[in-house]
Amino acid sequence: MSNKEEVTIHLSKYIRANSPDSVNDLERCLLGIAVRHYDDNAIKGIVDLMDNKESLVYVTLSDKSPRSRTQEGYYRKWSRAFGEFCGMTPDEMHNEILFQTFGTIEIETKFGWKKRPNKRSGNTTKQEFSNLIETLIRTAAEMGFNVPPPHREAHDKEVKN
Repeated sequence: MSNKEEVTIHLSKYIRANSPDSVNDLERCLLGIAVRHYDDNAIKGIVDLMDNKESLVYVTLSDKSPRSRTQEGYYRKWSRAFGEFCGMTPDEMHNEILFQTFGTIEIETKFGWKKRPNKRSGNTTKQEFSNLIETLIRTAAEMGFNVPPPHREAHDKEVKN
């Protein structure tokens, strides 16, 4: 039985190799990226995964930055407060904001037709999560609830990283 591991490396540049079909070139490129961007323990883990011939390793290279903890904390705090103002649970409010930001689809289940958001917030980028926050602020303002804007200083620090 083989192990299945997944490694995600976020990049801001493309990988270039002389022979894209060569597994050895790809491994060398990945190790070069790891050495430049990760600590010794992470590098050792990547090397161990690549050396283990029984493991299936899926490597995802992405230039998208996931949402930040600052964004998540801000959004959860104010969506919860807005939900209380509206008489909704945090999950209900979160779904409503997802509906308004990303649109909806209807799925037939054994409980009948259910409305679901087109996209969940779990794999959003910083920009997509910023859109979610903007929708929260705008919707709350339209209903008479004040959500203060995020601190610009913290946002500017994250954009530079």
